[in-house]
Amino acid sequence: MQRISYLIIVPLLTMSVSIAHAAPGETWEVTTKSEMSGMPYAMPETTMTVCQPKSGEPDPKQMMEQDGNCKVSDIKHSGNKTTWKMRCDGDGQKMSGSGEITHNKSSYQGTSRMSGTADGEKFDMTASYRGKRIGKSCDTSAPVVMGGKGMEDMNDMMGMAKAQMAAGMAEQCEVGRYEATELMTNMFFGPGAMCAKNQKYACKVISKDAAKKPDVYLALVKHDDTSDISIATACKIDMKTATKAICKKVDDSNFEDFEEACPKEYAKISEARASGRSYTSSPRSSDMVTDNPVGGAIEGAKKLKGLFGF
Repeated sequence: MQRISYLIIVPLLTMSVSIAHAAPGETWEVTTKSEMSGMPYAMPETTMTVCQPKSGEPDPKQMMEQDGNCKVSDIKHSGNKTTWKMRCDGDGQKMSGSGEITHNKSSYQGTSRMSGTADGEKFDMTASYRGKRIGKSCDTSAPVVMGGKGMEDMNDMMGMAKAQMAAGMAEQCEVGRYEATELMTNMFFGPGAMCAKNQKYACKVISKDAAKKPDVYLALVKHDDTSDISIATACKIDMKTATKAICKKVDDSNFEDFEEACPKEYAKISEARASGRSYTSSPRSSDMVTDNPVGGAIEGAKKLKGLFGF
């Protein structure tokens, strides 16, 4: 968020400053106010003094395209009003927006709106700004200095917001928050994974459960079959050993999911089901019936019936 604020605020404050070559200029007092959704603190209004070329028209393209990821388009001038559109894509950010500025010889005012994502976070930002000509001579080739009333508070708040975001990111990347199946995402694996630093811990959980929990094993196989990223490879999981272990846990409730991984177990359970038996039950001999008191009484009654003919 700190980078976003810098990207938006600096161009707005220096909209007319020419950096291509030295040129005589005059000082302006510029005030800006920004509002951003999701910020834990309200951003303060800032006022500073900048050097702008004499009689220069606002040029959003010149300043906003200093960032190589941003492109300004559809610039239109109508009387003393300038409008434009902007899009930034790259370096962890993707955003678009528009702006407008109305100017005259001694003042200007306008707004800019941007929305999108930065470092995986959604944002929506609106900035309003106004400038007042002071008239003191200056050199436009001098670098723009971010300073002035309100900037110290803003920098402190940006630092606090950045620290808060870092803490939130660390919490999101805490492996203990997730089940093994929930760890199998591009959050922990693959290029650009935001929790790549915790991948080894995610691997420990997945490796352990893949050989013990049928649902985790199946989720791992499905992921690696349908993704360019192999978690089994990344975590150095011996799938032959894991398969051998998991096949011992195949039963009536899940055997259909293991037809390919555990064909022997699948065949046994299928055969048992076809004959009306449970795979987990053991065959009963006829002797087992007579071992039961009730069963013995039944057998005795059958013998009496044969003896007396009824």
